[in-house]
Amino acid sequence: MNYIDPSINAFYVQSVEESRLKIGLGPLEFERNKDLISRYLPASNGIIADIGGGTGHYSMWLASLGHQVILVDPVMKHIRQAEKRSHKSRFPFKAVLGEARQLPLADNSVDVVILHGPLYHLQDEAERIAAIKEARRVLRIGGIVLGFAITYAAFTLAALQNGMIHHPDVFSMCKEELSTSCHYPPDSFPGLLTQAYFHRPSTLIAEFEFAGFKPIDLLAVEGIAWIDNKYFESWSSNEQRMRLLELVKLTEKDVELLCLSPHIMLAAEIQLF
Repeated sequence: MNYIDPSINAFYVQSVEESRLKIGLGPLEFERNKDLISRYLPASNGIIADIGGGTGHYSMWLASLGHQVILVDPVMKHIRQAEKRSHKSRFPFKAVLGEARQLPLADNSVDVVILHGPLYHLQDEAERIAAIKEARRVLRIGGIVLGFAITYAAFTLAALQNGMIHHPDVFSMCKEELSTSCHYPPDSFPGLLTQAYFHRPSTLIAEFEFAGFKPIDLLAVEGIAWIDNKYFESWSSNEQRMRLLELVKLTEKDVELLCLSPHIMLAAEIQLF
């Protein structure tokens, strides 16, 4: 059974998701995501659904904090890697093959739902809404959903910074993203992220509200730190890394800077009518 578009599955089968958070901007993303997620976790012994959790980096971290974690991912390769990680860890978690629009979880059964990949791998708005409604179904009253999205200008800013904006195929891709939020990697760059949807902050808020959620916070993940033209040199210095993280935290809620961050996170609670 194919849980997702075959092209998306093929991308993750061929890519190395296992090491993504260890290279490039991955360490900044991982550090910030853990900081942001930790703000909305139960004090202890919560039940966390890690949807689109990949190979289990976040699930293992959450389990180490004393929570019961269920990772759901549509890519079998990821499930096998997550199971291997869980079996080797002192903090096991459960990994289940499935996808965000039809979660293999009971109604009102979890305290926190984390939506990683679903919001940017479902290009159709109705499918994204269906995934968000599924999160609402499985959440307990008082629970929190954390939705992660890629911002619509992310690839354009990266292409400007690395000089690739002047390649005709990249320029065409960026124009499509800026005008429609839909990302289609050109054939001339097969290593780029497969087809995806890149959110405007206002669109992300609107989708969660339509699905029956009340937004609590909208926060930048990497923020503006990655724009440092000596970013990797700075990140390798403890003092400079701490300064960059302080800068991100200082600006994380600035709505006028949100689209400078490659990723953003929306925290929301169930709207009671």
